[in-house]
Amino acid sequence: MSNELNRLLGQLGGEFSHLMAGLGGVSHNRYTLTVDGLTAPISVLHVDGNEQLNQPWRYVITFTSPDKTLSPDAFLNQKSTFFFNPVINKPLTSAIRSLSDLPAVTNKRTLHGVITEFSQLSVNKDEAHYQVVLSSRLARLAIGKNSAIFQNQSVVSVVEEVLRSHGFTGIDYRLALKDSYPEREFITQWQESDLEFIQRLLADVGIWFRFETHAEHDCDVMVLSDYEQGYAQVANIDYKPPSGMADTGIESVWDITLHSEVVPASVTVQDYNYRDAKADLLTDINTQPKTSTTQGTDYRYEEHYKSGQGQQSKPNDKAANSNQPQTANPSPQDDGIEQDNTIESGQWYAKIRHEQAISQQIIIKGKSNRYNLAPGQWININGSPLTNINDGILILSVQGQGNRTDAYALTFTAIPYQALKPYRPAPIRWPQVSGTLPARVTSPDNDTYGYIDTHGRYRVKFNFDLKAWKKGTESLWVRLAKPYSGNTYGFHFPLIDGTEVAIAFMNGNPDRPYIAHAMHDSAHPDHVTTINKHRNVIRTPANNKLRMDDKRGQEHIKLATEYGKSQLNLGHLVDNKKAQRGEGFELRTDEWGAIAANKGLYLTTQTEPKAQGKQLDMQAAISQLENALSIAKALQNAASQSDAHSADTDSQDQLKANLSELTQSGLLAYAQEGIALTSPENIQLTTGNSLTLTSENQTDITALKNITVSSGEAIGLFAHKSGMKLFANQGDIAVQAQNANLNMAAKQDIKVDSVDGKVTITASDKLTLICGGSYIKISSAGIELGTQDNVYLKCNVMQKMGPASIENNTDNFLKSDVEIALIRLINSEHIDFSG
Repeated sequence: MSNELNRLLGQLGGEFSHLMAGLGGVSHNRYTLTVDGLTAPISVLHVDGNEQLNQPWRYVITFTSPDKTLSPDAFLNQKSTFFFNPVINKPLTSAIRSLSDLPAVTNKRTLHGVITEFSQLSVNKDEAHYQVVLSSRLARLAIGKNSAIFQNQSVVSVVEEVLRSHGFTGIDYRLALKDSYPEREFITQWQESDLEFIQRLLADVGIWFRFETHAEHDCDVMVLSDYEQGYAQVANIDYKPPSGMADTGIESVWDITLHSEVVPASVTVQDYNYRDAKADLLTDINTQPKTSTTQGTDYRYEEHYKSGQGQQSKPNDKAANSNQPQTANPSPQDDGIEQDNTIESGQWYAKIRHEQAISQQIIIKGKSNRYNLAPGQWININGSPLTNINDGILILSVQGQGNRTDAYALTFTAIPYQALKPYRPAPIRWPQVSGTLPARVTSPDNDTYGYIDTHGRYRVKFNFDLKAWKKGTESLWVRLAKPYSGNTYGFHFPLIDGTEVAIAFMNGNPDRPYIAHAMHDSAHPDHVTTINKHRNVIRTPANNKLRMDDKRGQEHIKLATEYGKSQLNLGHLVDNKKAQRGEGFELRTDEWGAIAANKGLYLTTQTEPKAQGKQLDMQAAISQLENALSIAKALQNAASQSDAHSADTDSQDQLKANLSELTQSGLLAYAQEGIALTSPENIQLTTGNSLTLTSENQTDITALKNITVSSGEAIGLFAHKSGMKLFANQGDIAVQAQNANLNMAAKQDIKVDSVDGKVTITASDKLTLICGGSYIKISSAGIELGTQDNVYLKCNVMQKMGPASIENNTDNFLKSDVEIALIRLINSEHIDFSG
């Protein structure tokens, strides 16, 4: 017996002392509660347990103690252990004799947890009644709300991070996963407890969890799994109703009921991914096409997946290396469904959602006295009256009660174990963000300009996020909502580092943020305030500006950039102190300016009141051109009759036609009260064809110094009525026909005067004076004087002297051999003026 006790001592470890305490005979208590640091004796009076898959277990324990001064500090948040002691109805010797069979006994159970609630119920002269709530350590994750951001992590990785933040280590949880889950760009915890958060994430991907006891480390272990290998397997249990009121100690199951209902025949999922806007993400899955117990479709929009098909599933290394016993399972039968091995794709989501509906189609309820029955256990029931649970059942929840005298009795819910209908937890509704949340645009290096990606998206730092991220990586790339957008067009003013933005969420989903709009704040004041409330202003950080002032009677628009102080000012023009400096419009720059209009440009001072006229209403200007053309044609006729050179009226005709409503690319300028072109330097008028100057009254050309008129061919001067005057107040007048004749004629007198000098007429060959038929010919051969009448010489003396002559000083004229040519740069056309 001593050897056997020593062997059992090593196997039972810390539980042995509690077992020996229960071997005292008829005073045996079925339950024992220990609390770290508590020395006062306590005796369990009543226990009420509640355990569910995917929830921390919870036991309400009522106990008595002769110590009437126990305080909450001695219990709250303290580690505690609760023992279900084996039932002993025999004397001590019978219990000791049964120790040889103890290793095979399965009806002992130990729960390790923490005290989360404490109450003092009553006090009498002998003892006090107390009540505590013993929960899994995971229950402490339900205390308080939290909001946080996780990036580029898988669901499992996020859950592990949350668990570690609460002190969980590698022995406190175990992963029994078949699939490897992909990283997600962005996961948000929003105003929910850490427990609610991880429950939501796990349920979303079909991962469930249960608890088991780690005997070596005296702690409860959270087991996370997504397939049947994660179930806890226990020995079979008999179906046997209890006999009367007696507790025989034989573990059994009784009062089993079954409820089933019609569930959706398929699940359809749909979503939208703006990064692949034309992708068809609609998917429909029926995991049980051969059954007749389903009907209809469960249509679920926005399961939040990127594509209809995702990445291929890979065996999970942690599951592959798990020490969890591997159980043989039936091979899936060919049911005509294409097997989907993708993870977090639309097809995958539809599949696990339908698996969840199918797994809950049949619910089994029953009663048992097996107090170690727990959620996540896969058990077989011998002798069950139900025919469709031959492969066993999976326990979903257990509620039990017991006290000092009555055996622990429990009720449970379960589903049939079916390899082709795996259990999936029901998805939990995502938290909704109402309205918008504040954030700030961020960049790695406090960028001067907007820090955006190739899709025009931003990084933002959420105000609620307490994590320390590397600057410029505080979020995923976030889209900016705009009042107008299209295919590479739209409305986008880049937001720079530090700008406050209001973040909205697609359908309120905190995992799908976008920038709704930008905001001013105390650090970034508004540029329109009470002092300029009548101004509507768009201004960029570099002071590019569009300002529209609505002040009545002083309306104006200013479009400006700092570069070269280039501005277009319209209306009531003001300076930077709002003092008026003009009216109308002003286009100015410190740099270069150009006005270009390919089809034509019309400059005019003639407008219709209130801008009612047509854009090219140029009737007055065209009338002026027509008047000019009429004048030119009339004078041309007069000049032709006088044998003067003709004006080029054809070019004027063509110009009028081209400028009329700008049918050709031309420039027309018209001013009712005159046009002046002035410059302290040069002005040049150049044309590739004809240059016409026409006035209805007088044309004046004035130069303080010289006037030069040159022509490659001829110059024609014609005065129709009032004659022509050529005066030089100082200096000579030279008239030359250098290589042709000089012809001068007058219908009436020709008068040549030299007021203070002489008149010299020189001819190199011959000089002839003719009047009325009489003539004088002067040449080197002599002088010939001829007349048909008399020659009168009136003089005092007439002398005849020897021969004499005067040197002929006539000018020498050389014929110009200069070739005048023009190369037009526009079309390289060569024009020859050589004549």
